[in-house]
Amino acid sequence: MKQPKDFQFAIFGRIVYTDHLIKELHARGFPPPVAIVSPDEEYMRDKKLLTPYGLCGDMESLASRGLVRIYKMENVNCDEAIEILSGHKCNIGFSTSCRNIIKKMIIDYFKGQIFNIHDSYLPDERGGALNTWRILNGINTVGDTVHYLDEGIDSGDVILQGRVAIKKDHPKPVDYLIAEVDNCKKLLSGFLDILLKEDPVPARPQDHNKSFYYPRLYTEQNGIINWDWDINSVERFIRAFSVPYPGAYTYYNGQKVHILDSYIDTSVSQEFHPFCNGKIVTILDDRYVRVIAGGRALILKEIRVGEKVMDSALYLSVKYTLTSSGKDIEQAKRYVPTTREMNVPEMSRSR
Repeated sequence: MKQPKDFQFAIFGRIVYTDHLIKELHARGFPPPVAIVSPDEEYMRDKKLLTPYGLCGDMESLASRGLVRIYKMENVNCDEAIEILSGHKCNIGFSTSCRNIIKKMIIDYFKGQIFNIHDSYLPDERGGALNTWRILNGINTVGDTVHYLDEGIDSGDVILQGRVAIKKDHPKPVDYLIAEVDNCKKLLSGFLDILLKEDPVPARPQDHNKSFYYPRLYTEQNGIINWDWDINSVERFIRAFSVPYPGAYTYYNGQKVHILDSYIDTSVSQEFHPFCNGKIVTILDDRYVRVIAGGRALILKEIRVGEKVMDSALYLSVKYTLTSSGKDIEQAKRYVPTTREMNVPEMSRSR
């Protein structure tokens, strides 16, 4: 059986449960790991959106206590990274939401002893933005996987997996994220148990024919509402881009409006002509508005205009129509962002 002192970890990337991995390594007697992460600006969006929900880690505070040594660089696939790994005699790698695809030179350095934790039950749900995709596709579970890291995308042999059911009737991304953090903490602890007991770490290959890949999403570009979809699809779309994200959006008198919360109005059984889709038809108790979506009635609760969050009736009025152009909808379906693009302030981004 190997001992903790036999391993010098290198961690690539950071996410809230990276802190758990660092603390677990310390508690079990492993040497302080090296963490190679992207520059601070790459995490600006995460910090802004996730901190209010306690879902943004604080690796720097762990470094101040001597629990981890942090190095920041734009791309881990470089000679500088190899020099850092060699200098610290790192012999095992672990990726936790690394912003770069880790390539052959890093994998070869570890002689295959490099692992990843992915936020899905592989081989299903490869890629990114998975909690949004889950809501869109009506999936009320969170799956996570620890696997060997190879040159593919989330394609390495599987070591540990776990699933958690989301018990809310109409969950939002934040509910999935909270469940995911707890699930990943358990898997990371379980991986360390296996690492110390078995050599090599046992794993099984994935059935690649069963895989589905979903690209990263960026609410400000991908999240435009199509009021002509059926009402269930509209409701799920609004929920899928809701908290902690900025909210699916549409336009009201030329102003961009993000919809944070809605529900299907089951008190209205009437079906409406497609020409009505997007029209604001009722102000309810001076708080919410009723709008037509997919020929049915939808209640819009909370909205955001700029940085101001408010009840929908404080801003929206009857007789007007919420609009989303076909051109914008088609562009949203095609757009695949990079993490760097997602951290550029929206007002300064070229259109």
